[in-house]
Amino acid sequence: MKKLMALTAMAMAASMSMTAFAAEADLPSADVAEQGYDFYKDAVSYNDIRDELGVVPKLDKAVTIGFATKTFENEFWRMEGEGAEIAGKAFADAGYDLTLDVRGAQTETDEEGQLTLMLDMVNKGYDAVLVSGISDANLVPGMEAAMEAGIDMTTVMDAFTPYASTTVGAWHYQAGVQGAEWIYNTIGQKGKVACITGLSQATAAQARTQGFNDFYADKADIEIVAVQNGDWDRQKAYDITETLLQQHPDLAGIYCNNDTMAMGALEAVIAADSDCVIVGTDGTSEATESIKAGELDGTVDFFPNIMSQIAVEMQVRKLAGQELPKVIYAPQCVRDSSNIEQSFEEIFGYEYSPIFE
Repeated sequence: MKKLMALTAMAMAASMSMTAFAAEADLPSADVAEQGYDFYKDAVSYNDIRDELGVVPKLDKAVTIGFATKTFENEFWRMEGEGAEIAGKAFADAGYDLTLDVRGAQTETDEEGQLTLMLDMVNKGYDAVLVSGISDANLVPGMEAAMEAGIDMTTVMDAFTPYASTTVGAWHYQAGVQGAEWIYNTIGQKGKVACITGLSQATAAQARTQGFNDFYADKADIEIVAVQNGDWDRQKAYDITETLLQQHPDLAGIYCNNDTMAMGALEAVIAADSDCVIVGTDGTSEATESIKAGELDGTVDFFPNIMSQIAVEMQVRKLAGQELPKVIYAPQCVRDSSNIEQSFEEIFGYEYSPIFE
């Protein structure tokens, strides 16, 4: 326990100057840390490079890949875990000698527990580890140990780290733009709008909110009446929306940094008998089912089960010696009544699957 407390303290200290430390240490993605994951000049979209990647190279040995993710109590991370398992089976079926160990922390705040499971993967000598850190720094000791052991890492979705050579995840800034643009066009390009943000210290929330604000920066007929922290919490989003509708009965649209808050905002809109439209973020099953039922207006869907499959594929490619971009944005789009019944293939024009010989 004392060792874990010490490791956690180290991780907290590391978060205080991550960008500067990354530059000094010449970590694999130090340049991404300096520019910002959402603004990295050499970032690419998976949709743009999928044909260029070609066949997944064969592995010359048996490999074990770990996935230290967040809690499976959260549907989004459970979907990511399930996607990784699907990818592992696809590679095994294609003849790759691949073992995939997917493990999640006990809770959304179990930083020490997540570090413990990652250290176990490192100590067992895994060939690579996928990481979705609970915070920007809680896995730093594990990542340092991985680097020392020559274990490659790929970040999946959250808590960007310069220790990982590749990050596969959502383009958070663009999600804010997409949500804002959908609202803008739906409300007739004029009116009052608001944004309910996630935790203020969360980089994903910051980027999504910036995208929202930037989209409306030159829209003269739009008034942003509030940008308030909902801390990813359903009840807080309900309370914020209830107050906003009392203050602005003509509020036309609200963009929420995640679907949990969007569902809370929706409940307040229904209670107030308001026509205010609500757009969330993530593409959780609750949100998509609510859209199908004609309740929630939209969500920026990150297709988490596809995202993690892509991450596994990219890690296998690296282990096989293929060079990859440092930042790969996974497919995402706004889902609403017009496309909620469509499959991933129908929306993007292809069915995701690694290309095998």
